[in-house]
Amino acid sequence: MKIQNALSKFAALLVAGSLSFGAFAAESPEGVRQVTAEALKVAQEALSQAKAGEKDAALASAKLYRQKAKEITGGGAGPSLSKAMTAAKEAASDLEAGNNDAAIEKLTDVVNRMTVINKETK
Repeated sequence: MKIQNALSKFAALLVAGSLSFGAFAAESPEGVRQVTAEALKVAQEALSQAKAGEKDAALASAKLYRQKAKEITGGGAGPSLSKAMTAAKEAASDLEAGNNDAAIEKLTDVVNRMTVINKETK
């Protein structure tokens, strides 16, 4: 039992460490570029999943996108990113309500905005 408890604590430390590394990495120019690329990839996945009718997966990806987008700082963190985050939040609400077409429209906007932001941060 003690070994299992120690392993659980170790796993929690690993997760906490990886989460703090992601937040730290976004403070450097390379970290911002990396997080921006990851956010774009997740937004594209959410859009593909919504188009395929995979509601739960698209919802999870839309929420993950918002977490990634919150880590973007600097020039990419302007009004376009704010609008993309709002659209992703609305898309998640649409997915939960079963309005897949509206979610696809909003996720398309997110992907388009993130594509531009990603190009600007490189």
